[in-house]
Amino acid sequence: MKKGNGKLFEKCAKTIALMLSAVMLVAGLASCGAKESTGEDPGKEKNDDVWAKELNIIETKSIKSTMTETSFDEKLLSFVSEHTSGNYMVSPLSFRYALGLLLAGAEGETKAELLKAFGVESEEEWIAFCLDFNGFVEHFAEGLERDIERFKSEKKQGWIPEGTKEPFRALRVANSVWKAERVKEDFKEAYRENIEKNYSAEYRSFTEENAIQRINEWADIKTEHMIPRLLPDNYPTEDLAVVLMNALYFKDSWVNSFEKGLTREGDFYKKDGNTVKKEFMSTSELFSYYEDEETKLVVLPMDGGVYMAFVLGSTKDLSGKLSNAKNEQVKVTIPKLDLETEFACGELVDFLKENGVKLAFDADRADFSGMIDHQIFVSDIIQKTRIKLDEDGVEAAAVTAIMMNDGAAAIPKEPKVFTADRPFSFFIYTTCNDTTAVMFAGEIVE
Repeated sequence: MKKGNGKLFEKCAKTIALMLSAVMLVAGLASCGAKESTGEDPGKEKNDDVWAKELNIIETKSIKSTMTETSFDEKLLSFVSEHTSGNYMVSPLSFRYALGLLLAGAEGETKAELLKAFGVESEEEWIAFCLDFNGFVEHFAEGLERDIERFKSEKKQGWIPEGTKEPFRALRVANSVWKAERVKEDFKEAYRENIEKNYSAEYRSFTEENAIQRINEWADIKTEHMIPRLLPDNYPTEDLAVVLMNALYFKDSWVNSFEKGLTREGDFYKKDGNTVKKEFMSTSELFSYYEDEETKLVVLPMDGGVYMAFVLGSTKDLSGKLSNAKNEQVKVTIPKLDLETEFACGELVDFLKENGVKLAFDADRADFSGMIDHQIFVSDIIQKTRIKLDEDGVEAAAVTAIMMNDGAAAIPKEPKVFTADRPFSFFIYTTCNDTTAVMFAGEIVE
């Protein structure tokens, strides 16, 4: 990953827009993400109950099971932060979806290692997280439809000035599984049923000659052109057998937009004490705010029930700190962002190995017989992300690919002040039932 001279990332020189996570399997593929395409969705009633009521745009949504110190997401964020020296963004959610496609095809000890690393008792528990988020995606889209209808009605009645833009926001999850045409064996029926039902995965094929072009085109389309290229032109494809991919795209507006006339250039203080010029946006509104000796954080709400938390200082016990945040009048100053990140030098493979996943990367011993009767193993995992943040809102995207090869409160008189002119962390998240889905997270240090 292009971030500086981190221990694992010294040899990586690329930084790419949008988060794109891809794990390619040269003999198997997997994907994660949408709900059952036919028949009734058993989780629909529950999701409808959760999202039927209006969301309080100021209420703090605490990060629960996905942000505890023992959770998969927390381990991932800690690993990336520890091995990165520059600005970055990662997508735990996109990684989860791609790994779900992989888990669905694993058997025996290979599957047991994956489950243990994920911190779940069963595949069903892992799938449940994806289904919860899928329910929120539906709620997000339905909310936009209602907002557009209300906008048109009020505009027709003359309540909205001419020239006012129609409401727009987007949250999309796409999954696909790919197989090399030279591989005679097909994906097993049970595997296909699993990923179609739980992840709405698309099936694609490729050849050694067109693999790079086709995979890049899929990533480009699914991320609204934020991640036009996942694979470089010289990526080796001769042994590639299966590719499992997830794409996550998000675009939303702040509930209270920043006044563009207040944006000013200022100094950002880097970790080394030097400064760099950035454009800083400012606003003063009622936000969820928390402060102690180690941490300052503020939560900015976006339309549709998505939140972006900005954290100065320690992120330890973030769940508890968010839970204790109070509504305060806060003067917020944050820099505009246009950040691209690429994890393509084995970082995500190293993360899984550090957490006990060994067999999946063993050409001879990997067991993905639940996916296909062809010996395959995980040869590479790639993720690319990008975020653009300005006065109007946020646009972010991620692609994850798993590559598989053949194998052998009361307002105070004075407002609080939150000024992100020094290294800070950010989290874009929403809460599905009692579980928080961290879509994107990162650090700005320079």
